[in-house]
Amino acid sequence: MESILLLIFGMGFIIFGIRHNKNIHKEEGFGSGDSIVLGFIANWTDKLPYWFTKVIYLLIGVGCLIGSYLNYF
Repeated sequence: MESILLLIFGMGFIIFGIRHNKNIHKEEGFGSGDSIVLGFIANWTDKLPYWFTKVIYLLIGVGCLIGSYLNYF
């Protein structure tokens, strides 16, 4: 069960990291109808440089995918 959750989080962070661009980083607003978690992440990462934020998203995603793989086997 944990490996499935790690897989989902890993894919989510990789997709979030890929779609993260400079325009999104400057605006970084998800509106009132979106997830509280995404809003929290956006507010936290808004203070960091663009490239650092993108690398963090991708590293978290890859780490979750590796953890899912190791947990599965």
